[in-house]
Amino acid sequence: MTKQTFLSIISITILTFCIPLASAEGSELPMPLVPYPQEVLVSEGSFTPSKQLFLSHDGSHGELADTCVKDLSAMGFIASHGSSDAKVSGSMIKLNLVKNQQLGKEGYQLKIDSGVSISAATSEGLFWGTRTLLQLLHAGPEQAIPQLTISDQPEFPYRALMIDNARSFHSIDFHLKTIKRMASYKLNRYQIHFSDDQSYTLPSAAFPNLPTKDRHFTPEEIAKLMEVCRRYHVMLVPEIDVPGHARALIQGIPSLGCGGGGGKLCIGKEQTYQTLEKLFTEVMEMMPGGYWHLGADEVHYQGTKCVDCVARMKKEKLENGDQLFNYFINRMHGFIKNNHRQMLVWEGFSPTLAPEIHKDIIVCPFDIKHKGKMPADYFNAGYKVLNTSWTPLYVADKLYMTAPEIIARWSPYMFGAGRSPQPFAYWKKFNPEEYQGKVLGGQVCSWATEEKAEEGLLFGTGPGFPEYGRPGKRVQIVAERLWTGSKTSAKDLLERVGESYWPAEAKPKK
Repeated sequence: MTKQTFLSIISITILTFCIPLASAEGSELPMPLVPYPQEVLVSEGSFTPSKQLFLSHDGSHGELADTCVKDLSAMGFIASHGSSDAKVSGSMIKLNLVKNQQLGKEGYQLKIDSGVSISAATSEGLFWGTRTLLQLLHAGPEQAIPQLTISDQPEFPYRALMIDNARSFHSIDFHLKTIKRMASYKLNRYQIHFSDDQSYTLPSAAFPNLPTKDRHFTPEEIAKLMEVCRRYHVMLVPEIDVPGHARALIQGIPSLGCGGGGGKLCIGKEQTYQTLEKLFTEVMEMMPGGYWHLGADEVHYQGTKCVDCVARMKKEKLENGDQLFNYFINRMHGFIKNNHRQMLVWEGFSPTLAPEIHKDIIVCPFDIKHKGKMPADYFNAGYKVLNTSWTPLYVADKLYMTAPEIIARWSPYMFGAGRSPQPFAYWKKFNPEEYQGKVLGGQVCSWATEEKAEEGLLFGTGPGFPEYGRPGKRVQIVAERLWTGSKTSAKDLLERVGESYWPAEAKPKK
């Protein structure tokens, strides 16, 4: 990435925040924070950052400080970092790692008086604190900001964005820019849909015929992707979609094809499992992390005439193709778990059908119209859920995209599946007190969207293009609902991100 491109990323992100927010006393304060912190205490007086900034740390957070220095430099500051014992000129920003269990894994405290200090119990917490500081300093050097104390931590642990890279290939520069932008809003998971019927977009030494020509990354690009993820505390969640949506896999590895046809992987023969384990191991080595998305939706093996699938059902004493599908998910889960990863799947399996799907698999419901596969069915069966519902989290085409005014009234306990112009024709809201801990968070899912339209549709900083739809700051709004919960009003949130506000009659039905 060129220096000019990097500077434009920071500039676009910071410009998003340049909207004043009223304090509790009613005075205008330059605090356009998104997501808004859990607790903000404003004091009398102000702090004026000099052009020269120095980040002090104990030596164990050099990379974190270096990342922040680069971001500050892009905003017009002359920033550096080093030991807390150093004697420096200019404004001091102290990064403090403290033993405070109340801060949790991602919480932080930010205090601004005559200087700036950020305290956290973990590196993640410190990093999120620096993201808040960058927003506060959006006006640049020598511009006063209020003295204040912020105590902050997220409402939900899983705050995510997903990009479909297989139906519409996106450049590595796009992904690098997206990681930095989502991190500025404290989103911490980035799922990339690397494989589908249209293409397989990862490099492969184990299966050289698998990567789709002119539509895949190089090993060097993946290494760069992982470095930016690490620096910006965003965990990459790879998705290799199986056993459905697998035509590109079968084209590259013909032995995976099912005798029953339909572009499905054969989940009967042992060779399929051996091949997938080899392929998944290769991807895991390229992409260290704690999660893996199997896909596992929109595929049916009922009535299969595949000899290998029928033989597997007989061997495992399975009565039908749906049970064989459950067997496949459990079999792959065993492999994923042995590789120390948490597995996610779309809502494709029945939660009541034997063999029972392992309970530590995270389910991603997206279409609540399907009886027997609704969020409540998975909750009641003992599964934890990541909210990925069509409404309001899908960005796919004009039928799926929800307007920012509606998203601002959403919470992660609300699931919908309606389409415009009736986005809440199907709608379900769960009691936060009863389902706390069962809903892990939420994820904006962008499907089959060309790269040229993504910025506008996701972040509201570019055109949506006529063939897609209205631009909007969807990611920013979802990020606040995942971090801050429902503590802020829809009107306040929309005004801070610069979106229009619609009256109460636009509120979704409960």
